[in-house]
Amino acid sequence: MLALPDFGAGELIVTTIDGLRVRQRPGLTSLIVTGLLPLNAELQVVMGPILVQDVGWYLVTDADPDEPQFEEGWIASGFEPEAYLASTGVPSAGTPFVASFAQVGSAQYGPIEIGEGDHAIRWVALDPERVRCGLAVLLAAGSGAPVQAIRATIGSGVDPGTLQPGSFAALGVRGQVFVTVESDCAWTLVIVRVPDPTPEPSPSVSP
Repeated sequence: MLALPDFGAGELIVTTIDGLRVRQRPGLTSLIVTGLLPLNAELQVVMGPILVQDVGWYLVTDADPDEPQFEEGWIASGFEPEAYLASTGVPSAGTPFVASFAQVGSAQYGPIEIGEGDHAIRWVALDPERVRCGLAVLLAAGSGAPVQAIRATIGSGVDPGTLQPGSFAALGVRGQVFVTVESDCAWTLVIVRVPDPTPEPSPSVSP
């Protein structure tokens, strides 16, 4: 079986061919966000890969100042050794993406450092047979007991979801964290550090 290229959350990558499209969701029938990207367009990885319609996909953000510009979307990865995407070898400074994982079936990861501040988990899953599958994500701080963060039933499509910052904070999971995924789906997820809200300026008071 051909191997998909392997990139981590926040990694800077470039396109190795001309004319790739960015789509709203993984899949060749999904709406196009922008296209056509030129050769060597720079992107930042959010999460992936996930195999949809026999094509590997990564969620990326635009890291290139040139046109066409977009916020984020899914891009086809191709397969090694002739993948459509390649690492730049340069780390992204100040990325909000803490860690990303991708798998078909169950898996365990960690430890991952979850610091102070707001965090969220974004995920996408599908049943490879396009019938129905289940996805559960559990988090454990250090040697503590795992707590359930996500439980979802995936139908016949490509389903996205988000564990919002308030729900993440309620789990009380900080420091060295272990992630357990119990699933019969194909899935990918990313843990994201959410920026602090910008304080609104105080209204000026006339004397």
